[in-house]
Amino acid sequence: MRVFVLGTGSSGNGLVIEAEGERVLVDAGIGPARASERMRALGAELVASRPPLGLFVTHDHGDHSAQAGPLARALRAPLYCHDEGPFRRAGRHVETRAYTPGRPVVVGPFVVEAVSVPHDAPQVALRISAGPLRMAIATDLGHPARGLASFLADCDLVFLEANHCPRMLQAGPYPERLKRRVGGPLGHLGNEQAGDIASALQDTRVTRLVLAHLSRTNNTAERAIDVVATRAPRLSVEALDQGHSARFDVLSSGPIQLALALPDPHLASVSGHG
Repeated sequence: MRVFVLGTGSSGNGLVIEAEGERVLVDAGIGPARASERMRALGAELVASRPPLGLFVTHDHGDHSAQAGPLARALRAPLYCHDEGPFRRAGRHVETRAYTPGRPVVVGPFVVEAVSVPHDAPQVALRISAGPLRMAIATDLGHPARGLASFLADCDLVFLEANHCPRMLQAGPYPERLKRRVGGPLGHLGNEQAGDIASALQDTRVTRLVLAHLSRTNNTAERAIDVVATRAPRLSVEALDQGHSARFDVLSSGPIQLALALPDPHLASVSGHG
């Protein structure tokens, strides 16, 4: 299994998951042209000989769904949503399919599972399997949902939100209303909350945890890693800067190889912190 992260954070989210010659996509906050450029920088082409088996949207916020229609049309991919919003805006010539949290979707070699998580729009965390390999993504959640750690624990690779440092958020330039939203129970995970989840993932199948959806204004990769890795010293923890791309090759339930888009190393990491 290979995972291409085309973007993470409020500037636009998008993943391409590849296995056995097939692909599925997660989220569409990045349009076809920019997504193509970023895939090419990672050594692959976005438009392949076979259309993706599906584009799965996690929730109806612009940084995750604004480009769902254009991207699905450009790639000739069916659009999977659990909420009607992206369907209404997808326009003509897009095949739409509903999926329901708690009910696995089988497309080609992939099994896509979703669980609802707390956010101010209907939102899910996704777990995607292909054969023996499994990855998951959980971002845009206001607090650690019950059962989420168990959902993530059976994965080889996990992308987990570490959106903000609460102290930076409170001292920062956001208006008070936005501060309350981001830091509230239906907003985004802070570093300490991500650390609580990471602690529960120690000594499970998870071999690499990548912190994602970091705020440019209210967090840094170094702060996020320091907090989370301190809470989970037996887990390899990394942080992916907002707006940048990376490629992850999931080879087994053991070590995972990582290749970054060059020339800029945007992924900070620490292994066995402490």
